[in-house]
Amino acid sequence: MIRVGFSFLLFNALLFMFCDGEMIASFYAVCLLHELGHIAALRLTGGELRRVELSFFGIRIVAAPAADVGRGALVLLSGPAANLLLWAVLGGLGVGGRTAQLSLAAGVFNLLPLSSLDGGALFDMLAAGRVHERQIRVCLAAVRGVLAAGILGCIAAEMAKT
Repeated sequence: MIRVGFSFLLFNALLFMFCDGEMIASFYAVCLLHELGHIAALRLTGGELRRVELSFFGIRIVAAPAADVGRGALVLLSGPAANLLLWAVLGGLGVGGRTAQLSLAAGVFNLLPLSSLDGGALFDMLAAGRVHERQIRVCLAAVRGVLAAGILGCIAAEMAKT
């Protein structure tokens, strides 16, 4: 089942208002490849896809819990891996452009250890049930705070240039 939130429609309206057709097509191709990477890994590991949720904040795949940590990690890493593979293939063919750049950005960005991203979900999954889970989560919170501050700082610096 696919669940489309109103916020996803708002996001699309903004995308169509501020981006050209090539950027929109590249963006959707990169996102689709990313999610198909997750779904393919989920199927290959015997997982069960329950639903896909589309919102302003991204795409969320809801699946039955992974049978083990290794399978869960494979599913989480497969989306960014698909993006990085596309970037490498396009680069190897000498076909750069927006799709390659967006694919690299999506692959790297989704590996960040932020809770709503694949990298954060992986770290959360690896920390769960560990002897020092509380300490690991405190460290992750600190890393996430530093990352958020860095990202906001970069955005502010770019905005100040204009």
